[in-house]
Amino acid sequence: MGSTVRRSLILLLLLIPSAQLAWRTRSMPEFASLHDDGVMFVTAKSIAAGGYRIASLPENPLQTKISPLYPLYLSVIWKLNPNFPDNLYLATLMSWMVLAILFGFVSLYYRRSGLGDSRSWLLVALLAVNPYLILFGCTMFSEVFFTCWVLAVFLALARPGIKWAITAGLLAGGAYLSRTAGIALFVSVPLALAIRKDWKRAAAFAVAMLPAVIGWTLWSRGHMLHPIDNTLMYYTDYTGYEFLNVDLYNLPTVVWKNLDKLLYGMGSLVLPAIFDGLPVKILTQVTAVAMIAGTVRLARRGIMEDYGWFAVVSTGILLVWHFPPNERFVLPLYPLLIAGLVIEIEHIGKMLRAGLRHKDFSQRAVAAAMAGVVAIVLGGALVTAGYVTFVGLRDSAEEKARKLADQKVAYTWMAANLPQDATVLSYDDPLLYLYAHRRGNYLPLLPRWWYGDDHASMVGAYADLQGYCTRRGLQYFYFTTRDLEREVGEDDRQAIERVVRANQALTPVFQYGIGTVYKVK
Repeated sequence: MGSTVRRSLILLLLLIPSAQLAWRTRSMPEFASLHDDGVMFVTAKSIAAGGYRIASLPENPLQTKISPLYPLYLSVIWKLNPNFPDNLYLATLMSWMVLAILFGFVSLYYRRSGLGDSRSWLLVALLAVNPYLILFGCTMFSEVFFTCWVLAVFLALARPGIKWAITAGLLAGGAYLSRTAGIALFVSVPLALAIRKDWKRAAAFAVAMLPAVIGWTLWSRGHMLHPIDNTLMYYTDYTGYEFLNVDLYNLPTVVWKNLDKLLYGMGSLVLPAIFDGLPVKILTQVTAVAMIAGTVRLARRGIMEDYGWFAVVSTGILLVWHFPPNERFVLPLYPLLIAGLVIEIEHIGKMLRAGLRHKDFSQRAVAAAMAGVVAIVLGGALVTAGYVTFVGLRDSAEEKARKLADQKVAYTWMAANLPQDATVLSYDDPLLYLYAHRRGNYLPLLPRWWYGDDHASMVGAYADLQGYCTRRGLQYFYFTTRDLEREVGEDDRQAIERVVRANQALTPVFQYGIGTVYKVK
């Protein structure tokens, strides 16, 4: 059997875990539960109709926040099947196809980086059973799509010559037009090439990437709404929302909390965050430190250096960004991080083997104890990840399906009973637009409140719903007992629910299951 055929068969086998989840959840019950994918799909619908707008908002503004390439890809779904929610089946397939391409790219990248066949396939296998990669690879988030472009950049850079540097720059432009986080490539790649004194390729790369950066920046800034309130800023302006939430006064707190979340997010890609408690958090963050140490070892060997510099710049951006860098936001770094972890485990294994052969009994005992701890941690990580991949993701999808069933009843009622021009405050406004055909928005809680532990402001945002809806021109409010789960803890969520229930300016007009539709006085 030829090596190409053998590799293709192995890759197909490794696609089975993600394929089985994609098939089981092909109706995509988790769609829009994290909001960003919902806005992305609404934007894709607008592209299919000939525009580039956030049509779910009352203002129907141009989409000046999300880069256009991934919504453009998703717009194919609306072209092939414009019937929602039936087209979610096609969306699942097209999302999974991108994940399959990623596995192909990462397999090729590992082998061309000099990691060898056996180690490369081990790493791809670890990626293939990772629950976070599978989850975001079977839903409409841009991280997996973006990571494909990033890997394509590094594959092109590995080839010598100016022509390939230009090709890598054009691909980096595609990465930037997939996620603006791709700007890290504009810094990291020329920096890496300059360190190697490869000035011509550094310049060629930067020049080739520059049109995408300048073009999108000028277009988005030139078409942005002015003036805008905090809500529209959240939907349309990354930069403005950053400066709204991060300033010189709270920057140290932002960096400190983001560092804590960054390490936790990295480690959780190996030890999925299904258990609470300080010991688990410490173990998770120690795993992240091991990942980082391993990537440094790789860089010192001249392996995956370009990816390492990209990770450094990306991490710097995440540390000052206005949202905690969880597993989703560090996902584009995971192919590098998991390689670093495996290298670090190999290094620890060599030290333990030396300790086990030591002539001193106490040294052998310590080495044996440490080897046992490492084995327990690795075994626990594999078991936990396997459980989340094959059981946890399915259970989560079923739970989201039950929530959606209640919401659909409310959306059907709103579609039949509210005026066509009625606007609704709703936590899941993309679903409101796609199911009930009514425009509205959700009430963003400012990240600066989370960084400042300002629970009073979080609850207070919902205490003045009448004033907020008046300013935004919203006549109705749809609230469920599952709202706010992606933003606040249970104590704050319950406090907000009590404030909503006690608000005399809200008149219930429909209630079913977990949700109530209110008329705002």
